[in-house]
Parts: sequence; C-alpha cells; structure tokens
Amino acid sequence: MDRPGALPRLVLHIENAARVNDSLCRLIRQLLALVHEREIKVSIIDPTGCTEVLWEALGGSVHVEVCRNEDEVTEPLDLLVVEDTPDSLLFLKDLLETAGHRVSTAVTGEEAVRAGLSHRFDLVLLDLVLPDRDGISVAEAIRGSGAPVVAMSAYLDRWSEEDYRRAGFRSRLRKPFKSADLLSALRR
Repeated sequence: MDRPGALPRLVLHIENAARVNDSLCRLIRQLLALVHEREIKVSIIDPTGCTEVLWEALGGSVHVEVCRNEDEVTEPLDLLVVEDTPDSLLFLKDLLETAGHRVSTAVTGEEAVRAGLSHRFDLVLLDLVLPDRDGISVAEAIRGSGAPVVAMSAYLDRWSEEDYRRAGFRSRLRKPFKSADLLSALRR
C-alpha cells in the first residue's frame, strides 16, 4: 500500500535474464522515458543480477531501483537529511524526493537534534562535520528516537570504530559518493 503523496509504482519481476540482449536494452530505454515522463517509481526484481549490471551501464535513474528479490523493494521513507553545505543539501533533497521519499532537512547539529527528537523518522542521513557540533554527538543525542542513522563525510577517518559503534551508526558513506550508493544505503 502506497503512502499518501507517494509516486505511482510499477514493479517488474524478471524471471530469467541470463542473456542480456538488445531487446532488454530497448525495453529499459523505453521504460526510462516513461518513468521520467510520468514520474513513476519502478522496481525491477531480477534474481540473476543481469539487469543491475545493464542498468548501471546505462546510467541508472533515481526513479528506478533494481533488486534481487521482493524483500529489497523500498517503500517511501520519511527522511531527515542533516547537511550544512547548501548545494549539497539541495542536491540530496532533490535526489531523495525524486526517488519518492519525504525529506526534512537540518543545517546544524542543534536543528537535527530537535527534529530527531520531535519526529519519528525512518532514517537520518547525517553529515559528520557541522558548524555547531560534530555528527557523532548528534547521533548519540538522537539515538533514543529509534531512527537508524547513516554517517556522511569526506573525513570518516577522524573518528574511531568505537566512536561509530557507541553513536549507533547503521552505516557510513564517504563523500563524494554515487547516487546509487546513497539509495542503496537507505535499504541496508
């Protein structure tokens, strides 16, 4: 069941794509055109992995996800993105909303703590270098909210494994990262 405001969804289940051929390439290109034109969220389920390789080679799309099984199909998430660089924040917000998620934002650690404690998010994407406090202390402060937290930083090596474990991070993304890596981190 789709949440209110979610993009329309199409799920394709590919039983046997052992041979990637021109027909599959044409199908995916036509699918891309339709998806972008109508803003439909598409999940392609292919246990063979062939479609995923082809999809990445064709450049992918935030409107389309390729999964190995039905359990990997994502539902729209309610996300908090904490990022102090305006261009990066806008990029992340646009990317995640285009992928069908609802996005709230914060640009400081204090804003993130207030938002994280006042609203139940499905996931928090947290920049570790913020103007008022580091992301480790923000993650520790909102840990009680129950929302999984993904660390984002070009400086992941500044903190120890113990720091990440204590703060309760689910995973880490080293900046700059690919859009596909970000979207994949939402599923882990």
